[in-house]
Amino acid sequence: MKPPSRRLLAVALSLAAVPPLIAAEPDATPADEVARRATRLDAVQVRAKGTAADLPSALATDVISWQEAVASPIDFQDLIVRLPGVGATGQNGIFETFSIRGSGGNGILVLVGGTPVTAQRRAGVPVAFVEPALLGEINLTRGPATVHFGPGALGGAISIEPRWFDGALVSTGYANSGDEAALTGGFGNEHFSVGVSRHQSNDTRSANGTPLNTSFERDSASLQYRAQLGDFAFDALLLPSRTDDIGKSNSRYPVRNTTYPEDDHTIGRLRLRHENGFELSLHGHEQSLLTYNRRPGSANTYAYVESLDLGGTVQQTFTSGTFSHNLGVEFLGRRDVNGFDARGTLVNRAYSLRDGEEDSWSVFGLSDWRIGDEFALEAGARFSRVKQQQRGASARDSDRAFTLGANWTPAEHSRFSANLSSGYRFATLEERYFTGVTAQGEIVGSPNLYSESSLGLDIGYAWRSGHWAAEVHAWRTRVDDLIQLFAIQPGVNGYTNVADARLHGLEGVLGWTPVASLTLTASMTLVRSKDERTGDPLYGSPPLTGSLEARYDFGDFTLGAFWSHRWRMDRPGFEEVERDAVDVLDLDLGWNVGADWHARIYVRNAFDEDYFATADELSAFAPGRSVGFDLSWALH
Repeated sequence: MKPPSRRLLAVALSLAAVPPLIAAEPDATPADEVARRATRLDAVQVRAKGTAADLPSALATDVISWQEAVASPIDFQDLIVRLPGVGATGQNGIFETFSIRGSGGNGILVLVGGTPVTAQRRAGVPVAFVEPALLGEINLTRGPATVHFGPGALGGAISIEPRWFDGALVSTGYANSGDEAALTGGFGNEHFSVGVSRHQSNDTRSANGTPLNTSFERDSASLQYRAQLGDFAFDALLLPSRTDDIGKSNSRYPVRNTTYPEDDHTIGRLRLRHENGFELSLHGHEQSLLTYNRRPGSANTYAYVESLDLGGTVQQTFTSGTFSHNLGVEFLGRRDVNGFDARGTLVNRAYSLRDGEEDSWSVFGLSDWRIGDEFALEAGARFSRVKQQQRGASARDSDRAFTLGANWTPAEHSRFSANLSSGYRFATLEERYFTGVTAQGEIVGSPNLYSESSLGLDIGYAWRSGHWAAEVHAWRTRVDDLIQLFAIQPGVNGYTNVADARLHGLEGVLGWTPVASLTLTASMTLVRSKDERTGDPLYGSPPLTGSLEARYDFGDFTLGAFWSHRWRMDRPGFEEVERDAVDVLDLDLGWNVGADWHARIYVRNAFDEDYFATADELSAFAPGRSVGFDLSWALH
């Protein structure tokens, strides 16, 4: 594993996923250098990228790993919100969602193993089913990224690759908050990898003793295979996950109780790549989600959504001199999309989605041009068409996006980047046709929705000198025809395309490594947004946020700390309220016990702060102080 100090320095130096400040070869392209750095991490690591084989060279991108995070974040959301530009939204718990640069809900595209994860909830796509211990590389791209990642990356994209086990590993962990327990085992070599994990937690309490509905039980596995067939490289992936009895904390608990009795996912992928740049990828995702709502004075209600998604991408990369071109065709088909709500018992079903279908086609092209040692340009475009139908109703839509980017390295220790890109997403089948009861109230589908689009500008600068490194991004995004919730009547919401929205902000990272054993990384995020129709901020725009991460190695020990400060939330959006400022501190101490054993103790929320997890009006308090440990044995 790469030492934490190197990892944090790499984060501080990374700008737009292009690290030429890290000893790049003189004639290496940005994409070459990204791949070279990834190769140093693990000999069998797979790059987390979008559906296009071409990696973003001028977009703001971070590459992170859960295994190196301070205090063992309980789920994917707790990890991802530590990055600049990302904010927590929705109600807390493992079904909490997040925003990227103020764009939340379904405006973020999530890919797991190259498979687009379609939305089953109006709050957006939670990645609760992905077990953290089985996570490999995580690629977070901020800003419109539709050309690289596909429809849905209106405000950003996240691509996740499963962890590849290159030996034997057994790890176990426990935290006193909710009696959280986890057990993971993995085994593999250069040709195959198998990982299994069991993770569970009971309900817990906030710092002031408020009960929190945070229980869950999750069983996950990853099975991967690779082989070289002449000039072809073949790989296969199977990723099943079953999570039961997921508690959802909210401010009305325990008077009103929401749980998810079942959240089931199975993801599969087959991929064939030729050394001449040809790539064929086929993927599938079967999922189902059951929601249970208990309300005093009324019958219990259920909501259920399921679907089978099948798709694939065919693409070819051409290289000629200083040019590289990537052309491809992508398909995603959703079948058996069913959704119902029931009152009293599951038998009393009222289907609003029955055998729904969706077909989405895309064509895309990307080109990179290396102009000497100082300049690199990127340009690309994507066109998509979608058809949706269910119960005789149908809808068609199409849209297009482009990206234009440049990197300029005028000196060895500084680099400028600029990117102008657009994005789009289509209304989901659930937004168009699902009508029923959700955890927050009744929802009414809107069949006449059309696609929303975005246009974003990002200006970045990175600098390095001696022990110091810095990175800053200034950005602005315009969103047209934004799909937003609106109140039809008290307790009943629907969807509509609002006129326009404007977002802008600033992100900064400063890294300092005074000695090889100590690394400090500070970051700051500013996001501002406005619904042009109402003048109000958009839901999911976080308040001003800052963080400081420290790592110190001494002998066989590593001390880590992650502190974040969230300024007062005084600009709430729709269904949000003002929140007080808060400081949260996580700590851990790791110990290499011999060559094969590693132990760690950690403290989450060390200050035992009593604060609301998000600005959502139904958000509950965050869990209080939690003390835990990890113990792992690995044989490489």
